[in-house]
Amino acid sequence: MLKKIAEDCWKIRRLTGSIGAEILGVDMRQCNAKSAAALLDLLDEHGVIFLRGQSKDPGDLADFAALFGPMLPAHPMKPGLPGLPAILGNETGRVSDSDVQCRDIHNRQGTNWHVDCTFMPRLPALSLLQAAVVPPHGGDTLFADLRGAYDALSAPLRRLASELHCRHDARKLYPEWLRDDADPELRDKLLRTEPVTHPLVLEDARTGRRSLLLNPNCITGIVGLSQLESDTLLSLLTTHTLIPERTVRWRWTEGDIAIWSNPRLLHNYVLDHGAAERRIYRAMVDHSA
Repeated sequence: MLKKIAEDCWKIRRLTGSIGAEILGVDMRQCNAKSAAALLDLLDEHGVIFLRGQSKDPGDLADFAALFGPMLPAHPMKPGLPGLPAILGNETGRVSDSDVQCRDIHNRQGTNWHVDCTFMPRLPALSLLQAAVVPPHGGDTLFADLRGAYDALSAPLRRLASELHCRHDARKLYPEWLRDDADPELRDKLLRTEPVTHPLVLEDARTGRRSLLLNPNCITGIVGLSQLESDTLLSLLTTHTLIPERTVRWRWTEGDIAIWSNPRLLHNYVLDHGAAERRIYRAMVDHSA
């Protein structure tokens, strides 16, 4: 069902009963500060929004992302594109057999359920993806709603989660960078990145709504709990979050744009496209957006 909104005659097509909406009638190259404010309001409601048929030029992505607030570097430890230091080029094609081997219950070798860059002291507020090259089949991206997961917890678990803090460590995400044959520069950057602590429950500054902050690829434990207690509670919360009713799956076409509230959503990319090429660009926007 399509719902009209005032901004430039856009229309909203909800994708599930919980999160995700496609916004029709938007041209990101024609957007301005007013358009960005309207899109942020839609993000507050839907968590993640999608724009089809947009430009594939990463320079246009940079200009569009800058409408939402100060842009962050492409990645804390990886370079951006030449001339576009805030844009990360993700060449994620040519899936190998080892990529789909399980590393743990929520992660595989090549990808995983995650929130972007929680191993940094300051979390990105927004993440944006731009599909430049997509495989003929597969390579979808999944999103799961951490706000809905928090709301659906029993009252005792909400109270407990709201009192806890988690350790986030980039070394859990990039263990291969610590091998003897790894790039020395990457290894040094990783070793200099100290673990950080974030609350297990965050409050959104715009809406006042609360959400879990889960990141299976970075969290090493909950402060003050034993490893068994920590692993058991985190597994329960993650499994609770990843039920189908709290997820949406996006099938990419070239030029699609995805925008989401980074702390509110887990996301994951499906490694089912074999040797086909896949190129996705990413931008991140700071908290003050």
